[in-house]
Amino acid sequence: MAADRLAFSLQQLSLQPHGAGRGGRARPRCPRKAKCVYLLRGLPGSGKSTLARNLKWQFRGAVILSTDDYFIRQDGSYLFQKYLLDEAHEWNHERAKSAMRQWKSPIIIDNTNIQAWEMKPYVVMAQQNGYEVKFREPDTPWKFDVRKLTRINTHGVPRERIERMKERYERNITIDRVLRAEKRVHHN
Repeated sequence: MAADRLAFSLQQLSLQPHGAGRGGRARPRCPRKAKCVYLLRGLPGSGKSTLARNLKWQFRGAVILSTDDYFIRQDGSYLFQKYLLDEAHEWNHERAKSAMRQWKSPIIIDNTNIQAWEMKPYVVMAQQNGYEVKFREPDTPWKFDVRKLTRINTHGVPRERIERMKERYERNITIDRVLRAEKRVHHN
């Protein structure tokens, strides 16, 4: 029974090779010679990291950069410390900048990216370095189901925080909207 649910969930991710979506619709892809940054976005547990791994599998030379990596200790365990979050984001920005200087492609930013302003440093960097930007979200049926996300997210993010993130989740993101965005302070 649990194996059946897992198999169904994985089928619902719509992560077929070569960017094909459900019903045979092609997903937007970067031209072969273009340098690309994929900005993944979604609530904790929605399938972003699975999407990131699938993109890495599709594209030779892909690099996955996640701010969460900052909180992985030497023994492989995860220890989130909220007071270090700004430092962790800056660290990930620097890693992205370094990958762009090395012309790595695609660069996959595996963060929640709930609001436009959170993606602005990556979009500005991408434009300055000649990269095309693609926004991607998991196509899972549970991506906004707070109860399920609370149960399945790998970092133990509590329900209340996921609910607040869902309330702030900005839809219909465009590059122009990201570039015009200003940082907002939220108290989680």
